Amino acid sequence: MTELRKPSLIQSIGLGGASCIFTVNFTHPIELVKTRMQVSGVGMGEVISATLKNEGAGSFWKGIVWAWGREGSYASIKLGAYAPVRDALGAGGKDANVGMKFVAGGLSGGGG
Repeated sequence: MTELRKPSLIQSIGLGGASCIFTVNFTHPIELVKTRMQVSGVGMGEVISATLKNEGAGSFWKGIVWAWGREGSYASIKLGAYAPVRDALGAGGKDANVGMKFVAGGLSGGGG
C-alpha cells in the first residue's frame, strides 16, 4: 500500500479554499434567511415564504459571488494553513500537546 504524502502549504490552502467555496453554496441561503429574520423581526417561515413569493428561489443566493470571494481569500488561509503550521510547530503527532495545537490554530486563524 502506498503511503499518502502531505500536501504542500499552497496545496493545503488551495484545498481549504475549495472546500470553503463549495460549502458556502449551502450555507449562504441560511445566512440570508437569518439576516432577514434579524432585520425584519419575523419568523423563519415568513421570511422564506416572502422571499420565494417576492423574489423567487434564486434570490437565496443573492451576493454569492462576494461570499465566494470571502471564503476564497481569508477562509482558505485559516483552514488551509492549519496543518502545515501545526506540523511546523511539531504538534502534528497523535500524542502532541493540545496547547501547541491551540497555538497553531491561533496562528493560522489569525493569519486568515
